[in-house]
Amino acid sequence: MKLIHALGLLAVLATPAVQAQDYQKVLAENPDRYAGIYHSYEHPTERLTKAPKGYRPFYISHYGRHGSRWHSSESKYMASLSLLRSADSCGVLTPVGRDLLQKVERVTRDADGRWGDLSPRGVGEHRAIAGRMFENFPEVFSTRGGRDCNVECRSTVVIRCILSMAAFSERLKELNPDIHVTREASRKHMYYMNNDKGRNYQRPRAGVVGDSLIHAWVKPDRFFSALFVDPKFCEERIEDPQYMMYRYYILASIFQDVEYLNLSMFDVFTREELESLWRVENAYRYLTMGPSLRFGDLIKADARPLLRNIVETADEVVSGRRDLSASLRFGHDSTIVPLMCLMGINDCSYRVFDVNEIAKGWNLSMTTPMATNLQLVFYRHDKTGDVIVRILHNERDVESLPVEGAPFYRWNDLKAYFQTLYE
Repeated sequence: MKLIHALGLLAVLATPAVQAQDYQKVLAENPDRYAGIYHSYEHPTERLTKAPKGYRPFYISHYGRHGSRWHSSESKYMASLSLLRSADSCGVLTPVGRDLLQKVERVTRDADGRWGDLSPRGVGEHRAIAGRMFENFPEVFSTRGGRDCNVECRSTVVIRCILSMAAFSERLKELNPDIHVTREASRKHMYYMNNDKGRNYQRPRAGVVGDSLIHAWVKPDRFFSALFVDPKFCEERIEDPQYMMYRYYILASIFQDVEYLNLSMFDVFTREELESLWRVENAYRYLTMGPSLRFGDLIKADARPLLRNIVETADEVVSGRRDLSASLRFGHDSTIVPLMCLMGINDCSYRVFDVNEIAKGWNLSMTTPMATNLQLVFYRHDKTGDVIVRILHNERDVESLPVEGAPFYRWNDLKAYFQTLYE
């Protein structure tokens, strides 16, 4: 562990110069994107391109992250709140600090007893994705002429995932009550729905490197001087100012997921501070669940059982051995990100060793916001029976795979490529 810690510190001894990177423009376009994995879902406004002539969709294979939620533990709220309460009792809060205390009190009361649960916004995200799926591919969900439409839904055993599944499938049933939906959330399927053996093995090692970035990149002096009038209070009460500032950032990131409170906390940070905090979070998640050259191979391997399930289930449908219109799976970012890394989708194909290079090709906020989803949409030619597949990442076409034909891949070519990844 000492060796790992040393390697992490060597990688970040020098604070990288702020450069005008694309990620800065992307974040500035929508400040909610500074929230990283807590960023609420952004759906595309552009329409999908049409499939080649003669091809009609008949099956969708899907994996979706749960929707927006409350933070997973009370400590993510109370660490920040306790410090503000203590400062208030000592009379050292600035007007900015007093305003922040009111916000944190309110968001903490709202979250009490709901740790990790799906928020109303999360319900809405999945209902909306289901509605657009139905609208974009009506042939898949049609029951005209006595056609059966069988939709198989599976979720991890975590409640926010189960409720995401419920919201999604309920919306499909509202749009066509004749759809036959089965739902299952059991440990029987957890070996592929949420396999995290490699990630759990790598996480302590990767986490040491990720955590060291907090002390390399975060500058807390201005932030705490904006909250507290007495510098001695900070010296006496805050053991690790950089880490405490990071905790405030993590708390601020969840506010958008409970938007009905009409509160924001990002305004207590400067843009430069938000960028530095986002880069820490972006790099940490890249190292602990992404495709990094240092830690990514074992993490990607976690997704092999899931990719096998996707391929084998789809092959049964394509061959006519199963009568399914859609396979809908609901789980976590820690599963869908390794899946995308294994498949080589978009940012998840970007592999570097140097932590200073991560933000140049990996944007966590766009890769895996709340309700992140992959949709494999299968089309069959009316006359030839030829099958092609388009892959949608957050409802946008994927063209990054090393298979010809993007964004419409021949199923046999795509299947052959996927099989090389898990066999």
